[in-house]
Amino acid sequence: MTPKGLDAFLADNPLVRLEPMAQDAPLTLTGKVLLNHHHGDYPVIREYLSLKVTIPRKYPHEPPVFEEVGKVIPKSENYHVNPDGSLCLGSPFRIMTFLHDESCFNSFYQSFFIPYGYAALLKKHHGIEFIFGELKHGDDGEFEDFQALFDVQSKKEIIGFLYALSLKKRVANKIDCFCGCSSRLGKCLIHHRVNSFRKRLPRCRYSLLKERLF
Repeated sequence: MTPKGLDAFLADNPLVRLEPMAQDAPLTLTGKVLLNHHHGDYPVIREYLSLKVTIPRKYPHEPPVFEEVGKVIPKSENYHVNPDGSLCLGSPFRIMTFLHDESCFNSFYQSFFIPYGYAALLKKHHGIEFIFGELKHGDDGEFEDFQALFDVQSKKEIIGFLYALSLKKRVANKIDCFCGCSSRLGKCLIHHRVNSFRKRLPRCRYSLLKERLF
């Protein structure tokens, strides 16, 4: 089945085509997109980028993979390019929560790739560091993101937060709070913060995050 928003993306980017594919194989898009963007008082960027985009059959439960194959963006971790050539467009958690709420591929492209491409080309052409902020690479970056999102300080608290989110609310409220207050989670004020994340992802996705990271 064609992902929601793919037709709109192809209409907006006529130099991109959908490659022929075998049954049950991922969808592959190749071609050039025009990045024509500006932000605040920063310079305008107008440049074509050659992309290869792989959209898994399980999309939006699995994210699309973007590669810049025209050698415009340096293949370096300083530009948030992974060793396999894929682009790091954001933390896995933020991407997962976006796709949980908004499955439109064109919206994903506009919300994640365009800001990334604009920031990367500002850095390349003008020496301006990533203007929308950047995390450390790999697991350290994910931990940093969770610290900011959950407003906690330690990996132990992140584990506890994710564990609580992987449980049903009534079960989680009976466990010892991970903040170290010696109270049950339901009696600690932090449970309001935990509950604010419950609707962002299903419990099983929080469980998978905890298992992958820890």
